[in-house]
Amino acid sequence: MRMIPLPELGAIAECLAEIGATAQVAALIEGCLRKPEAERLAQEFATWCRAPMEGEPPYRFLMGSPVTELLREEHEAQIEMELSAPCWVMPAPVTYAMWGLMADKADHVTRWGKAERVPVTHVSWFEASLYARWLDHWLRKHLPAVIPPGYQVALPTEAQREFFTRAGTTTAFWSGEGWSDLARVAWHDGNSGGQLHAVRELPPNAWGLHDVHGNVAEWCRSRFDADRAGEMDGPGTARGRRRAIRGGSFLDCHWWMRESGRSGGDPSGCRSAYCRPESPVRSFDDVGFRLVLSGPGGTAGRSRSAKAPA
Repeated sequence: MRMIPLPELGAIAECLAEIGATAQVAALIEGCLRKPEAERLAQEFATWCRAPMEGEPPYRFLMGSPVTELLREEHEAQIEMELSAPCWVMPAPVTYAMWGLMADKADHVTRWGKAERVPVTHVSWFEASLYARWLDHWLRKHLPAVIPPGYQVALPTEAQREFFTRAGTTTAFWSGEGWSDLARVAWHDGNSGGQLHAVRELPPNAWGLHDVHGNVAEWCRSRFDADRAGEMDGPGTARGRRRAIRGGSFLDCHWWMRESGRSGGDPSGCRSAYCRPESPVRSFDDVGFRLVLSGPGGTAGRSRSAKAPA
């Protein structure tokens, strides 16, 4: 029997989920991927951070960046986003050790070796989505108390990702406005030495989340939409094929500086509002993912064009 490559397996699972074939998705997970031990799941996935840390819905924040923010993109127009439920977030990106509970990742090992606490890389969007389905399946079997009723393990939407990155802040980075503020809390082109770093080496934001800027950029569930005026807090527009990547990485450097051959450690791609669109079939040595426990209906929300609150 031919082994199905993980990206193809992820695409198959996505199609089955779209038509509601949950039993077939479960069979695919149990038949084609590793079965983790309950003890290892408890070791790696028993702790999730609530976003926001406290309070009741709706949760409102200003998504995007002001026109005064350095090197902002045109599609970052500020909108007032309202989320109807909290989400629970992994404290750091999925590590190589966590990934290994499901499958191997040869490209990552070739590039970075087998250090267990670095974020896993060379993962396409389809593979990251497959991992979310795999983890949801096994947590429900071995650690059902981890998942609140009505919630599911998923990649975060763009709105969720910016919401928990900011953790109540409105500055370019949760740590402040300038590059020196960022260097305290993130690995980027100016301080990483061109290397991936173990997770949780630098301080967390106010909601207990590490590496939301830098180290690895992270896939989101959402399709990229340059015109977000009507965006809901769901998977995004059905028009686009590319998926959103958030957070910036140890290589950032703004993309246009790389394309032009310039250097200088400009980490504007790590900004809270920055989004990098990529094909869901591609993988990169600076892109990984983290997962959320997402609320009923995918954490339904609504947005509208907005001015900064007075």
